[in-house]
Amino acid sequence: MPALTRALAALALVATVLAAPAAASPAEEMNTARDAFRRRDWQAAMPILSSLLYPTPRLSSEEDIYEAHLLLGMSAYESNDRLTATREFEEAIVLQLERKLGTGVFSDDAVALYEERRQALVEKYRLDAEKRALALEREKYRRLVEAMVIVEKRDYYVNFIPFGAGQFQNKQLKKGIFFATAQGVTGAVSAGIWMYLVGSYGLSGTVPNADANDVRRLQQIEIGAGAAFLGLAAWGIVDALVNYKPSIVRKPDESLLPPDLKPAPRSTTRLAPTPLPGGGGVVMTWEF
Repeated sequence: MPALTRALAALALVATVLAAPAAASPAEEMNTARDAFRRRDWQAAMPILSSLLYPTPRLSSEEDIYEAHLLLGMSAYESNDRLTATREFEEAIVLQLERKLGTGVFSDDAVALYEERRQALVEKYRLDAEKRALALEREKYRRLVEAMVIVEKRDYYVNFIPFGAGQFQNKQLKKGIFFATAQGVTGAVSAGIWMYLVGSYGLSGTVPNADANDVRRLQQIEIGAGAAFLGLAAWGIVDALVNYKPSIVRKPDESLLPPDLKPAPRSTTRLAPTPLPGGGGVVMTWEF
């Protein structure tokens, strides 16, 4: 009897298991949600669709996932839950950005909201793509500029040109300004006195006795200034030759960068003398 009792219990258990309804598959649940949506039973459709999508989608195809987000968004919209509707529309749009909706199945207002969000996402993705492309181009250009070197050729004959030409070529700005100024002053004094004397007395004219001392003094200044000019010119030539390099290799500077890659200029304040009626003054300029 105990054996018979156990056999009957086992048969009862098997019958119970076979009689229990099998769990619905995701595809069947999706069909149930579709039916509820067609009946406009939003409250019945929403929990089924939500369970199919969250926390992770249980649907196998992208098309079904898109449809589930869309139907959930439409159900939420018709239930006056605009926040959820917007979120679900955007989730659907991300999957199929170019897909538009007709107004035959869904309400016009819901389709309008869907299209509004679609256009916003299309524009956002377009701008993001442009920014990424621009950032990529900038990075390529920066790397190119960093990898570049500039070979600057220097002419030998420039060393023999007075007024600091050799120093300027050697990128010795202060020396170049010194030689240019000193040679300019001494050369101008010597040439100026010579032209004055020639204009006053001619190349081989006779100097009156009354002007002899003044002319002699001017001639001494002329010769001294001329000698100083020649000495400065020779000094400048020697200095330029000593520091001369036929070519130099340097990194590119900011002048090679396009405007959008250059750093913002810093503001500077400058003072400059300026003539004024009855005197002079100083003008302050602010550059930014």
